[in-house]
Amino acid sequence: MTEMMKQVSEVELAYKILQKTGKSMYFRDLITEVLELKGRRIHSLAHAISEVHTQINMDSRFVHMGKGMWGLVEWSPQQLSGRSTVEKDESVKTSSTVRRQKLFEEIQQEYVAANAEPGERE
Repeated sequence: MTEMMKQVSEVELAYKILQKTGKSMYFRDLITEVLELKGRRIHSLAHAISEVHTQINMDSRFVHMGKGMWGLVEWSPQQLSGRSTVEKDESVKTSSTVRRQKLFEEIQQEYVAANAEPGERE
């Protein structure tokens, strides 16, 4: 089994560990377990942790849960508050478009008022 572990990448091992535990893990605990399973020689523990942490951070299968905890994206619910993420994205786009339009109109009104002839201002 250790020969098979040497063939698998660190990030793949991290994925399998999280799948097996079924819960998020603190990054140092996760990476330490990966390095132990991998069994390769480590010259600098800090450098090895940094390498594996970077790989996990760049892999879209992982999600940072906050405070150094990492989990899997597949654990996240697909729908939030009864709406799909597509519907949520559309409502965000719509509300930001409305805010942008109102802001633009306010700027135009201020510009017109600032550049009006002295007799035209009230």
